[in-house]
Amino acid sequence: MSSENVELVRSIYDAWREGRSARGHLDPDIEYVNPPDAVEPGTIRGAASFGRIRDAYDDVRIEPLELIDAGEEVVVIATVHATGRGSGVPIEWHHGYIWTIRGDRAVRFRWFNDPAQALAAAGVGRRRGPSRG
Repeated sequence: MSSENVELVRSIYDAWREGRSARGHLDPDIEYVNPPDAVEPGTIRGAASFGRIRDAYDDVRIEPLELIDAGEEVVVIATVHATGRGSGVPIEWHHGYIWTIRGDRAVRFRWFNDPAQALAAAGVGRRRGPSRG
């Protein structure tokens, strides 16, 4: 089942890249877990949580560099490209994410400011070089 989980997560990023909704792949009550040092730390529920990044940034693009099968979870190492809303300053940063999959839906999303933290939290290491999402 875990290779299917990787493909499900890949399809979420494909939908976002193509400007389509990914809600069909997200549990309506998905947990969105922010890191402790986030502007809004803690857990938010619901698929609408994913649109909140656009409150602070324009031209948001998330480029998955590596998707790692971790059983019920999928670790994503990604680069985020965006432009600061108001400032117009382009930014780029690397994040790690852990998606928890149950059945055919993502039920939990955790993001980490450092990809190594995501890898450690999932109990996995990099097994290969970057694979484009």
